Amino acid sequence: MREAMFEELLVRYEQRLRRRTEAAAIQLDLDVSDEGHTTLSYAQLRTLAAASADDASAATVVEALRFLHENAFHPEAEETGNWWHWEIGTPRILLDICVLLRAHIPDADLKRYLATVQRFCPDPDRRVKTGPWSPLTETGANRADKALIVALAGLLAGDADRVALARDGLSSLFSYVASGDGFYEDGSFVQHDTVAYTGSYGVVLLTSVAEILALLRGSPWEVVDPGVSVVFDAVEKAFLPFLFEGRMMDAVRGRAIARQHSRDLDIGAATLDAIRLLAESAPASYAERWASLARPEGFHVFGSMDRVVHHRPRWSAALSLSSERIARYECGNGENLHGWYTGDGMLYIYDLADPDHYTDEFWATVDPYRLPGTTVDTRRREDVGRGSGRGTGAITAPNRIAGGTIVTGGFGTADLDLHGEGSTLRARKKWHFLDDAVMALGTDISASDGRRIETIVENRNLRSDAGRRFVVDGVAQAPGLGVERRHHGVQWAYLEGVGGYVFPGGADLMSLREERVGTWHAIDVGVGTEGDDVEIRRIFHTLWLDHGVSPRRAGYMYVLLPGASEEGTARRAAQL
Repeated sequence: MREAMFEELLVRYEQRLRRRTEAAAIQLDLDVSDEGHTTLSYAQLRTLAAASADDASAATVVEALRFLHENAFHPEAEETGNWWHWEIGTPRILLDICVLLRAHIPDADLKRYLATVQRFCPDPDRRVKTGPWSPLTETGANRADKALIVALAGLLAGDADRVALARDGLSSLFSYVASGDGFYEDGSFVQHDTVAYTGSYGVVLLTSVAEILALLRGSPWEVVDPGVSVVFDAVEKAFLPFLFEGRMMDAVRGRAIARQHSRDLDIGAATLDAIRLLAESAPASYAERWASLARPEGFHVFGSMDRVVHHRPRWSAALSLSSERIARYECGNGENLHGWYTGDGMLYIYDLADPDHYTDEFWATVDPYRLPGTTVDTRRREDVGRGSGRGTGAITAPNRIAGGTIVTGGFGTADLDLHGEGSTLRARKKWHFLDDAVMALGTDISASDGRRIETIVENRNLRSDAGRRFVVDGVAQAPGLGVERRHHGVQWAYLEGVGGYVFPGGADLMSLREERVGTWHAIDVGVGTEGDDVEIRRIFHTLWLDHGVSPRRAGYMYVLLPGASEEGTARRAAQL
């Protein structure tokens, strides 16, 4: 009876696995040179296993599994390098293959594979690899991943106790945290102690929990912990606010922004898939609300991870801040080599007229020194986190002030006491999020390093449109690439297809339209995520304010009008 139940649950999982795995007959190129390439080799086999339509193709996978087991992933192997591949990446893929081909894998082989998984992922609770951190209790997404691995291993082994261990391992995820990894009551999600990670590790957790709930539903091991409501509530509190037209906002994707094959649209789709799967196990009241997956309008503060989001009917904004609590950026494992300023007040504007602005090669081609919203020291920076990809690092800031406040009418404000990394730069930055605008103010901008300080108003990806209309105080500017211009006493400016910019009291505005050339490899050399070195070309239009060399108590004020017309921008300037 219990054996039949195990098989029923495995069939249920297999059906979902086949639906979401892109089946393909591929030419195997197995590489066991390190733990990362071993995981990639198993991933090749999973793709082939999903496409196996006959005994011959299944036999190819079975034989390849033996090769990988004998040469790379077995109980006697030493856990070197990145622990994740040993304890999560490879075990999960191996078990997926075992589910897909369980009718073809000999019992003796399956027993060896399960013993290997048991060696590297015996339970959801602990990190097997030892080091200065030991003993380490798993948290957040890593714990959810391990719970799913243990559940699958238990079902394949016919081990009810192991399945129960997996289920019970979820319970610590079903409560809010006050520090460290997990969900916070304000909707924040943090991983690696200090990184805003709703759109990466948070999605992994959501997906793994949804998988386990669906896998065990109706069985003796069904998840009945009432605390699971924390995950159900997170759909609306944590995830939907960061979705725009099916895209997960980069403000909460950490170092994953540098992954060529995992962009905002990909993660948005994964998030929506996880929500739909979770709905199958959620109470009807939740599932009914999630059916529309509507973007929640208004201003949202995620104080526990230094993020704010502002949704209007035709545009949205997200602001990334940092402090002594939350990292400026995360690097490591060879990823996000140029993430230096992503947490220093980067302001993302998402527009219904151009939802693919960030999706379309933005991170591979944008000038990483000129991210919109930031005030920066123009010093040259070195790649961060290149190395051999053996760990990650999150760089926090010394300031305490970073966050937002909701005000009447669904609007809000945000503040940042900026301390430049590796610089004497200091600045007080403030944003007001209004009905049709975002007002940005800066005061006390000072530095003493003998370098130029800039505040970046805009850096827009125009794709290949070098002739896009740009107007300053009613005068259309001559198109031209690579020409840096200083416009004196500017009251307002307009960029066709993007919106308007108003400078109350006037400002000396710098502008540059340039063709930028970049590659994904330049920002990600990680094993398994490494970008290619194909050159990509995009036209960017950049606007910034030059505060000079070593400024003392400089300031700025400007108003962004997303989606505004040229005429509307001129009218607003006349009113301010």
